[in-house]
Amino acid sequence: MKLFYNISSVHPWSDTRIYFRQAFTHGETGKYKVKHIAIENNIIPGNIPPNIAVELLPKRPKKKRMLTWIPLYKKIKKDKPDVIQFHDPELLILMKIISWIPHYRPVIVYDMHENVPKVLMRKKIPGFALNMYRQLERQLLKSCSGVVFAESTYKDDYRFLTCPTVDVYNYPKVPFMKDNVAKVDVFTFIYLGSISAIRGGETMLLLAKRLVELKKTFHMKIIGTGNEEYIGQLKTFILDNDLGEYVSLEGVMTFDKAFEAIQRAHVGMAFLVPNPNFIGGKTTKCFEYMAAGIPFMVSDFLIQDELDKWNCGVSVDVSNIDDVVQKALDLLDSPDMAAHMGERGKTAYKQEYNWEKEEGKLRTLFDKLESRS
Repeated sequence: MKLFYNISSVHPWSDTRIYFRQAFTHGETGKYKVKHIAIENNIIPGNIPPNIAVELLPKRPKKKRMLTWIPLYKKIKKDKPDVIQFHDPELLILMKIISWIPHYRPVIVYDMHENVPKVLMRKKIPGFALNMYRQLERQLLKSCSGVVFAESTYKDDYRFLTCPTVDVYNYPKVPFMKDNVAKVDVFTFIYLGSISAIRGGETMLLLAKRLVELKKTFHMKIIGTGNEEYIGQLKTFILDNDLGEYVSLEGVMTFDKAFEAIQRAHVGMAFLVPNPNFIGGKTTKCFEYMAAGIPFMVSDFLIQDELDKWNCGVSVDVSNIDDVVQKALDLLDSPDMAAHMGERGKTAYKQEYNWEKEEGKLRTLFDKLESRS
């Protein structure tokens, strides 16, 4: 059985894409012993499937994350895994160093979660620095045997790659899904994911504030975590605006518990800002909402083709809070309409937007790369 390293120096070990989907997919082939190496959080690993071992790395501040590379390098040099899949752009440097180890040529695959140059563009990085990054990234990518794109839009900026590539969308995998889960009594808006300004943290709270002013009966449940300072700002907003009765910050949850919370809610939220890295993307949380059978409100530059085809949610202009509020009222005041949208979304998930379809593409890529090695 071959040794497979699945590595992140940024993501928590329980990240749904890298652990519950990709690590599980590789472990289930029976070809690999998967060592899943990622960042510790407040969830203790449990119910780990056969052929998978979880190893935790300490969470470090961004400026000290390079210190994680030393133990990773030592592990790889000692164990010499046959296959390495990594999930962070910063690890491109480490993978380049790995490629210099004498008489060791593993299959190395980069799972590209974001288009970093476009992220840097939004941060208004000086042009010369952006060009320097692009040139460095281009050189470092030569150490990769293959690249996985989490969004089809990414490959437009990486047509220079000569290694095999594939688009693998982060569609849900829900083996523990329960049918006919009862809804909570109060109409509930829900969010699952990383909590930040670019992912609509303020928009959700502004929506809640306006709904309270309109004397609507509702609850808003926000599941996930983010920068401690930012979460503190949200808590202050909730306190200052007397939203504690209406909004709950649930913190991090295991995916099975979070998914059941989504099933029991009524409407999902995905208020991402128009970041260049997001435009035209397929935000994962909306497909999780589909799988759970609830409609969703989503920024009007995301998954529009899916909405047009399935009518399972509504688009909102996140720069216009009046539009966000009105679309929320439409769903809140028409629960039957919302329920029918959710049913259409669940049908769409079963037919098209599930991980079972995506993992086939992932396995095909690795089979192809291993046949070349």
